[in-house]
Amino acid sequence: MKRVLLSAMVLGALFLTGCSKVVGPYYLNQEKYAEGIEVLGEQLQENPDDASAAYFIGRYYLGMNKPAQGLQFLDKAVALDSDNADYVFWQGVAHWALADYPQERAAYQKAISLDPNHVSANLYLGHSYLDKGKWEQALIRYRKVIQIDPYNPEALFNEGLVLNKLGKSVEAKKSWKKFLEYYPDGSLAIQATQSLNVLGDFTYRNFIIGERNVPLRSINFEEGSVDLKAESKNSLQVLKTMMNTNDKLALHIVTYVKGNKSLAKARSEAVRDYLVNGHPAPSEKRLPLSWFGSSEIITVDGKSQTVDQSVQFITVVK
Repeated sequence: MKRVLLSAMVLGALFLTGCSKVVGPYYLNQEKYAEGIEVLGEQLQENPDDASAAYFIGRYYLGMNKPAQGLQFLDKAVALDSDNADYVFWQGVAHWALADYPQERAAYQKAISLDPNHVSANLYLGHSYLDKGKWEQALIRYRKVIQIDPYNPEALFNEGLVLNKLGKSVEAKKSWKKFLEYYPDGSLAIQATQSLNVLGDFTYRNFIIGERNVPLRSINFEEGSVDLKAESKNSLQVLKTMMNTNDKLALHIVTYVKGNKSLAKARSEAVRDYLVNGHPAPSEKRLPLSWFGSSEIITVDGKSQTVDQSVQFITVVK
């Protein structure tokens, strides 16, 4: 208990004395940029060699969308502590905000030379190369990020994007599927799913459920049967939760099996049975069925493609 009180007292003392390494993150995290500039500005006047104070003032100006002012202080921070990779990285961000892209890339490269495992510098350098159409260089940076941080969403998604630009569609699909395993929801998930579909891969699909565009792993069955595969149950559980949350939501289940209409019917019933099983669960009235003994025709980016076995969900509009 005494140690906790002592730590709190020390922290409070550092704050009161204006220690930039304590005060700086506080104003940054609280987004109190103007207050931070005032407090650390006074400290910087008293101690012009305080690189940390200059750095945080630069960050505050960036937060206020004033990159020109921010760059002045970030330049000062780097001049005072040229070996700090974070300071150099944020210099690059300021150059980006000012549309000075060569200087932006130079700053990221310098930050990486100081710290090869600097995730943000590698990631943003990859973005810069991507914007310039330098696919190979971008791929190197994104793969470096994934090596350091295997779950980085931007690096995983953009790795697929770059691989596709390089004509490596098989590898691109693997990257996007890996991304979707970790991040199955959100705007990037929708884009990754769309990109897979354009390449003729319907492992995942986007469905309009109510007013949302929801990416889901496609519903699949054991060969020639009505037994749902495990990953399909996860997708159905998402739909079940959405229907339980919104009692006005109704979904039309449409199944396709090329050359086997009776199996298509049985599968539509199996999907409905899974959704209505348990408690709470939607009623069968909210889950009308249709089935076809033909392939589903799916149009993606104006191109029609066929899927021999599939399940479609269509929001019922009343």
